[in-house]
Amino acid sequence: MDPVDEFARLKAEIKRLQDRAEVLREGFLRPGARLRSNRFEVTVKRQKRRVFQKERLPQAVLSDPRYWEERESEVVICHEITTFRAGDPDIVLVE
Repeated sequence: MDPVDEFARLKAEIKRLQDRAEVLREGFLRPGARLRSNRFEVTVKRQKRRVFQKERLPQAVLSDPRYWEERESEVVICHEITTFRAGDPDIVLVE
């Protein structure tokens, strides 16, 4: 299989699996949901985390270039050639 075709196929499969996992996760969060099979058990717990809210910083800090740095990363974008139309979502891999 061509590596480009394999990459596109894998990205589509990963997306499908992530979508399915999210549907299942939402189901586990419903009251009375079945959380156990013959082999596995799902545990639902609540956890807290701290979130930094940079938008609450003074504008003088937000606009000061001393507090910012520019970084680059390589992005691989894959789209189907024959059916690609403007506005269609691309498959994107960011490393």
